[in-house]
Amino acid sequence: MWDTSGRLLKLLALLQRRCDWNANQIAEELEVTPRTVRRDIGRLRDLGYPVAAVLGAGGGYQLEAGATLPPLMFDTDEAVAVLVALRNAVAHSDPGTVEGALSAFDKLHSVMPPRLHPVVEAVLDHTSSLDLGISIGATMNPVNITMLVLLARACRERRQVACSFRRYSGESGKRQLEPLHVVHSMGRWYLIAYSIEADAWRTFRVDRLSGAEITNKPSYPRKPPAENLHEYVTAQLAEGWRQVTGTVRVHAPINTVAPWIKPPWGTVTEETPETCIVNAGADSYAAMARWLLLIGARLTVLEPAELRAAFTDLAKDITHIAVDNPARERFT
Repeated sequence: MWDTSGRLLKLLALLQRRCDWNANQIAEELEVTPRTVRRDIGRLRDLGYPVAAVLGAGGGYQLEAGATLPPLMFDTDEAVAVLVALRNAVAHSDPGTVEGALSAFDKLHSVMPPRLHPVVEAVLDHTSSLDLGISIGATMNPVNITMLVLLARACRERRQVACSFRRYSGESGKRQLEPLHVVHSMGRWYLIAYSIEADAWRTFRVDRLSGAEITNKPSYPRKPPAENLHEYVTAQLAEGWRQVTGTVRVHAPINTVAPWIKPPWGTVTEETPETCIVNAGADSYAAMARWLLLIGARLTVLEPAELRAAFTDLAKDITHIAVDNPARERFT
């Protein structure tokens, strides 16, 4: 749902910008196949947009000149998806594109049907985006927009939610939660909620929740787990991800190293103008070694010995790759 509605908006913007796009050019811009482009052109036509096909070597697709375009029609899920995506674009875009995203957000928000206002406002008020980088190799499971809307409503109405939660081990169990806020970070959504079973605040991955229902039980007026909820989520994620820790000296200025060390993964401290100390963590020493190499600077392992051993194993793997010669195999 997110991909289709967002892609149609971008396709429409491309067609409005110029009139000589062919299917291959559009496919490259949208990072899809020409077949998907043709399908999306059909969707725009079904919505009433007069997209004409121009035949011949220089042909392609264009909006008919002088046509009055009808508005896009969104259902609740699509409206929420587009507005949240635009809100995040406003928060994290570079200065050159943020003005356009803000303008599009304001236009869409102002023309939403009254029936959608409570839903959209709940999502905008009780969700946020936290930039912690990207987790390499992590599996991104899509979140049902209906689930996101339900949790945002529960936050706004201060009512408990009954649901099932699947742990990392695969074990599932019933949960009674008092939702507070939903945070999007590293390609996933996380619910901050008070767990009745644990009698404590917890952070839950939304894609592991299922069968959620808003109950008629009110949430107790509790003190939030922290004044800054983003700092709380960062600490919670770090606790889960940093199963092993290590310390290295990086032979590079701190401004070169700092962008690689997001808060969940560790800290950077300047030692000299040309070196800094990194205290980091990951789910394994092998993963930490591979990640630290991405900094692209000389490293000295200070502790522990397990991290030094992980670099030794990685060096062996790299040596095997370097000496592997497919051409030689063909003649042996």
